[in-house]
Parts: sequence; structure tokens; C-alpha cells
Amino acid sequence: MVPGGKLDRIEDHQGGLLFVGNHDRQFEFVALMSYLARIGRTTMKNIIKFYVEGQVDWALGQVGRDITLPVYPRLLATDRRNKLNAELGSRLLFRRQLITTAESEQRTSATLTRAADELAASGVVNIFPSGSIVNNMHHPWRSGVGRIVCELPESEQENVLVVPYHADDINRARLVAAVALRGQGPLARQQSIGLQFGEPVPMSTIFAGLPEGLHSDPTAVTEVIRERYIGSLG
Repeated sequence: MVPGGKLDRIEDHQGGLLFVGNHDRQFEFVALMSYLARIGRTTMKNIIKFYVEGQVDWALGQVGRDITLPVYPRLLATDRRNKLNAELGSRLLFRRQLITTAESEQRTSATLTRAADELAASGVVNIFPSGSIVNNMHHPWRSGVGRIVCELPESEQENVLVVPYHADDINRARLVAAVALRGQGPLARQQSIGLQFGEPVPMSTIFAGLPEGLHSDPTAVTEVIRERYIGSLG
């Protein structure tokens, strides 16, 4: 991996780190975890969309469960009126395990609270703010990142950095060669993945860019972070 960008503030920081990443290559979080392990931050939590609760276990197992904070799409809610949407295939596949809109919101809210608690305890959290495998430079962001920031205690806002990033040249085959095969065997080799960081800023700086009345508005907070992301990495 070849990390680049504003590394000193990340590596010297002792408080929480909220990484906000692009997600058009699907496996960016693996590259980020590899970099963080090199600087001694080995307990990152990844906010990942799952269709049903049991999917976390059979898709990732115990190890995956320990590093995952799951959220659940309301598009699959059993009480949703319009069921003809992009998630129709998943609705049919998981039809016996789907939950209601209220249950989906409750579980997702609990996940975002856990993320804020992790950051307040000087932990590391990764989120893909568009919520899907898309380029978040051009795709709308969901308000989840703003909801996490709004839940953080005011006393911790200066101690938590928001860090934009994206990974280049990453795909499934290269990750299998670098991670699963550990660079061994006739088809495997060591891999170098470009990881670019934007300007890290304390959460207090995010709030400073908002009128006082919008400090508790997740949508407004998300928009400030999105603008900073694009300005830093665009």
C-alpha cells in the first residue's frame, strides 16, 4: 500500500477517527484497515449495509461481526407500499427475514449510536456516506454520517477527527493475492494499493461551519462534510 496525503495528523492523533470514504470499488475498507494496522490502530469498526440481521453472521462470521456495525435499508421494509424498486431481487431472496420500517430505523439508529460511542472512546469508525457502491463525488450522500456527528458529546468534538479518503487500483483479484494468499503461491504477489487522504478536521470545525440552529440537523452536518470531502479530494 502506498498511503499519501495528510498523514501526520492521522498518525499522531490519539482520539477518535471517523473515516469517510469513497465506495465505488467495494473493498476500500480493506486497504484502510491495512494502513491503520501499520500505525497501530487495529480496532476499526465498519458501517456496512446488510439486508437482514442473520446475514452478518453467515457472510462474515465472528471475525466480521467484531469489526462490523450493520445498518438495514428501509427499501426492504415489509410494510413499505412501493415494493417495486432497486432492491426487489433482495426482497425476494430474503423475504422470510425482512423487518418493518420502524424496526429498520430502530436498528440503524442503534448502530449509529454505537459508532458515536466508539469515537468518543477514541476508537476508529469507517463509513461510506452514499450507502451504496457508487462514486460519492457525484452521488447523493445519506445523512448517516451527520447523525453520528450529531450524537457525539460536545466535550469530545475536538478530540475526534473526520478524515476523507479514497483508494485507487483496488479490486477483488488484487485483494485475494495480497490478503487471502498473503503474497504466496504461483499466482500471488505482493500488492501496492494507492490510498489518498484529504484534510483531517476536528468535528468542532464541522460545527463551526454551520449556523447555531443547524448544529443538531444531521442533513446540514452531512452537507458540510460532503463539501469538505469534495474540496479536499476533488
